Amino acid sequence: AVKSGDDEKPSAPNNVATTKEEDEHQHVLILASNKHLVSFGHEIHRTHSDLCRLYHPKFPELEELLTDTFQYRAAIGILQNEMDVTVKNDELNDILTSNQIITISVAGSTTSGRPLADEELEAVNATCAYLDELKTTQSELVSFVESRMERWAPSVCALVGPSLAAKLF
Repeated sequence: AVKSGDDEKPSAPNNVATTKEEDEHQHVLILASNKHLVSFGHEIHRTHSDLCRLYHPKFPELEELLTDTFQYRAAIGILQNEMDVTVKNDELNDILTSNQIITISVAGSTTSGRPLADEELEAVNATCAYLDELKTTQSELVSFVESRMERWAPSVCALVGPSLAAKLF
């Protein structure tokens, strides 16, 4: 049987061109993702500032005691409008060290804060939800970039790992 021209494999130059196009597309995606990650960092910082401002009337000392954005957010999620922090110690134990819990409990017992109105608490919870969405999307973007680093910078990945290599790229 004689093969028609339709059954032939594409020549090597076409495959190389396609691979170069795919590589260029991947490179552009990685660069764009890194730019978006910077934007996400700024938005997370801004949202954390908003959250501190919104929760300040309830527990003004908390933002100074928990400087990590996501620990602060998690603590707020647990404490909510509870004025007796010690009631929530067991739950806080899942996210904070015992020293942090003791410090927060002492500060909470002497705070000048007041319970938040329902509208204020809703705003706090909406901001917490938004912060969670930002963190999830940021994590997905980081995973995407890290997964591509082995191909783009294998030597750097071997030296510093894909996570740091993605930040350097």
